[in-house]
Amino acid sequence: MPTHLPSASALDSGRILRDVLGPVVAQGPILRRPRLGILAERLHADDRALRQVRRLRRKYGEGPVLVHLPGRTIALVLAPEDVHRMLAETPEPFAAAAGEKVAALTHFQPHAVLVTHSALRGPRRELNEQALGFRQPVHQHGHRFVEVVREELGALYATLSWEDFRTIWSRIVRRIVLGDAAHDDVDLTAHLDQLRADANWAQFGPNHDQLRSRFLASLKEYVDKAEPGSLVESLAGQPEELDPAGQVPHWLFAFDAAGIALWRLFAVLGTRPALLEPIVEEAHHPEASPLLAQAGAAVQESVRLWPTTLVVLRQAAEPTTWRDRTAPAGTEFAIVSSVFHRDDEALEFANGFEPSIWLDGRSDGTWPIIPFSEGPAACPGRNVVLLTTSTAVSHVATHYDLDVDPTTRARLSGPMPGTFNHATVRIGFWPQQH
Repeated sequence: MPTHLPSASALDSGRILRDVLGPVVAQGPILRRPRLGILAERLHADDRALRQVRRLRRKYGEGPVLVHLPGRTIALVLAPEDVHRMLAETPEPFAAAAGEKVAALTHFQPHAVLVTHSALRGPRRELNEQALGFRQPVHQHGHRFVEVVREELGALYATLSWEDFRTIWSRIVRRIVLGDAAHDDVDLTAHLDQLRADANWAQFGPNHDQLRSRFLASLKEYVDKAEPGSLVESLAGQPEELDPAGQVPHWLFAFDAAGIALWRLFAVLGTRPALLEPIVEEAHHPEASPLLAQAGAAVQESVRLWPTTLVVLRQAAEPTTWRDRTAPAGTEFAIVSSVFHRDDEALEFANGFEPSIWLDGRSDGTWPIIPFSEGPAACPGRNVVLLTTSTAVSHVATHYDLDVDPTTRARLSGPMPGTFNHATVRIGFWPQQH
C-alpha cells in the first residue's frame, strides 16, 4: 500500500482556510474586492499566511500537505523544489486547467489556453506565444505600444485615485490589445469586470450568459477587424477551432494586473525618490539600455513583493509521488506566491525593495520567485507587459514629480508591508519644470 502525503488535522485545515487560502478567495483572485483588500491589509494577511506555512513545514515536513474539503482535496505546496517541479512538469502530469481555475475562468474565457486540457492546448499555447511575441525581446509592434503609453500618460496633471488611474490604464490596454478603435469602449471593460466579479465565486457565481455572449461577440468584431499595430492583428487567419478571439479576454485580464503593479510601484517611487535616479539616468541614455532594464527591474520587484497572481493552481489526473509518498489522482495543488516571495528566512532581500536582484542574478536562485510563473505555462505576455509597464515607469519618472498621500507614505516608510492594498492609494502627478 502506498503511503499518502500527510493530511492536515481538522484544526490545521481550519487554520489553512483561515490564514492561507481563505484570504486569497476573499480578496478576489480574479477581480479584486476593494473593501476586503482593506481588511486584508489591516489583518496583515500575507504575513499570517507565511507564519502558518512555516508552522506547517515544522509539523508535517516538506509536504505537500493535504487539506480535505467537502468533495475535493487540495495539496498546499510547502517546499521550494516542489514549486519548480510542478511548474516544470506542466501540463503533464500537472495540468494548468485545474478544476477551481476552470470553474472561475469559464465565466469570461471558456476557450482560453489556461482552461484547455485537451489536444487543443498545444496549438492554443503556440497561438498565444506567436501573437504576444513570447520568444522576441521586443514585440513586432513594440514601437506602437510605446507610443500609446506615452500618449495616454502625457496628460497626467492631478491627484489620482486608483480608479482614476485604472481608467487611463484601461484605455492604454484596449488600444494595445484591440487597436485605437477600442479607445473609448468603456462598456467592454465594464462587461469584463462584471464577468470577472462572477468568476470570483467560481462554480458558485452567477452565470451571465447573455452578457458573456455580448462581450465575446464584441471582442470577435475587433479580432475580425485586425487593426494594424494591435495585438489582435496577428490572430487574423488562425484556425477557427482554436477560437483566436477566445484567447483575448485573458490578455485584457492580465494587463489589468499589470496596472495594479504599476500603481503600487508609483507609490514606492514617490515615497523613496532615490529609487528614481537609475530609472531617470537610463531614460536619458536609451542607447545604453534600450529595453529599460532599470524600469523593468522595478516593475518585477513590485510584482515580487505583492504578487498579482495570488495563488498558482495545478491539478494531477493521476497519482503523483513526493519523497516516497503519494498524492491521490485528482489532487489540486496550490502555490501561494507571497509565502515564497517574502520568506525572510530564505531571502535576505525579502522585505526590502531591491530592483537590483533582477539585474544581478539573485532572483534566479533555487528559491522560487515567480512573478510571471515559469516552465511550459509561463506567462506568454511577459515581454509585452514588461515593455509597456517599463515605458510607463520611465515616462512618469522623467516627466512628473510624484506626491503620495500621507497614509501610504507612512506605510512604505520602513520595510515593505506584506499586504499592500493598492485601491486606497492616492498619488499626485505634477509636471516637472525643465
